[in-house]
Parts: sequence; structure tokens; C-alpha cells
Amino acid sequence: MALRRFYIAPEMIHQHQPEITGSDAKHISRVLRLKPDDAIELFDGTGQGYRARIICVSSEIVKLTIESSFAFLSESPVHITLAQAMLKDRKMDDLIRPLTELGIDCWMPFYASRSVPSPKGKGLHKRLARWEKIAVEAVKQCRRGHIPDILPVNDFNAVLAASATCDGRLLFWEDTNHAFAIPRQAVKRVMLILGPEGGFAPLEVQQAKDHGFLTAGLGPRILRAETATLAAITLVQYCMGDMGNALPRNQA
Repeated sequence: MALRRFYIAPEMIHQHQPEITGSDAKHISRVLRLKPDDAIELFDGTGQGYRARIICVSSEIVKLTIESSFAFLSESPVHITLAQAMLKDRKMDDLIRPLTELGIDCWMPFYASRSVPSPKGKGLHKRLARWEKIAVEAVKQCRRGHIPDILPVNDFNAVLAASATCDGRLLFWEDTNHAFAIPRQAVKRVMLILGPEGGFAPLEVQQAKDHGFLTAGLGPRILRAETATLAAITLVQYCMGDMGNALPRNQA
């Protein structure tokens, strides 16, 4: 039977008695009703996992002892940065969980010229915190070892500048004549750019091409923005990552 799994901050691991607090402590004590001497699994978001045993438990704090550590084997061989133009309503919130499950390493939300205005200032900080929380919960469920980096919302120029470290660059655009194609050479770091509901402006597409981006389509049908994002990451993981290969499951 798989152990219950919880996130713990990396700096907490090296303490004499690591602790879990907050909502996870309440869940352990009140919902799961775990007791002293029960074993659980921990992940620190950096790719490292731990088998731990409960020393004492309450709804405020759970004290642990670490018994062993292991590396997770569930990360994709290709590092994927997904730059997503801001979408309306709660669509961005809804994308974080499946994209984390599908293996993105970095999420770069940005304002495209056709993005519908979204909250700024305090409202945007709250959304960023929510995205980070959703990503942690998704990692807990899908048994990844790494929590994706959730970057602050920026502009299109910042996205293009960040692509300099990538050896693969793709902008998915409904008006391109180029279908998605498997690259001839192995790609270690790839950036994908997906647009808002209204698509990209021609100037943005040209700017991306000037920075070495290839344009790619997703078939003859016009997809909703959020559907296009999930289709794009699935294609990339299948062709460049690990979705097309049967890899051994992580053993705790």
C-alpha cells in the first residue's frame, strides 16, 4: 500500500525533528487519523523524496524522524518552460494542475497584446500564491519530485529574452502553415509559447521568429486557448520527453 505523501520545505529536512504544520497537519491528524509510529512519504520539491515516521501528532504540528531518502524517477528528460498568455476568468488556475501533471518545469504567465486585462498589484500576487499552491498539490498527487517554478506575470519581451537559454523554441499559432514536427536533434531545454483567446498579433509572431522561434499548428480545427495549451504540452512530451517511452516507476 502506497504511503500518504506530503510536501516539506527543503530546509526543514535537515532539522533534528522535521515538522509539518498548517493544513497538512490538520489533514494528517483529523482526516487520516495517523498516529505516532505511522510511516509517511515526503517530497521537498527539488527531486528528493524521503520515508519518514511520525513521532507525535496534533492538528497544529506533526513531528517526524527521517528514515531514508531516495530520488524520484518521474521527471521528463526535457526541461519544458511554458509561456502562457494571460487568459480570462479562472482559466489560468485550471491549467496549472494538468500542466504540472504533464511535467512542465517552469510556468511563465505573460500579457500578450490581445490578453484581456487582468488584476494587477495585490490581486495578481494572490493569484500567483494560488498557482503555487495548486502546483504543490498536483505534484503531491501525480508523484513528481519537482515543483514547477511559477514566475511572476511579465510581458512578451521578457519571455523572448528568457528563451536564450533554450535549444528548442516553439510558438503555437493557429494561422501558421507549419504542422508540429519532431525535431531531428535531441532537445534538452524547450520553450513553448501559447497565446490568449484572441491569438497572437502578427507583430508578436514576427518578434518570436526573430528570436529563433518556429511556429507550429495543432491541426485544422480552431481550439480553445486552454485546449491548445494542453494539446501542445502533450505533443511535446510525447515526441521529446517521456510520454512515448515506458520508464520504470519510482520505488520508495
